[in-house]
Amino acid sequence: MVEAQGKMQTEKVIAYMIIAGLIGFLIDTIMVLAEKVLLRWRAQ
Repeated sequence: MVEAQGKMQTEKVIAYMIIAGLIGFLIDTIMVLAEKVLLRWRAQ
């Protein structure tokens, strides 16, 4: 990504940002689901 910034490849930088956001969202969703399954006993 740093190389793309240096070479002014804006399309690549934006694509990397979107991919990073999607990965973050996916990890968050997995963690929320894991918490619901593993901590089912906890009062909500």
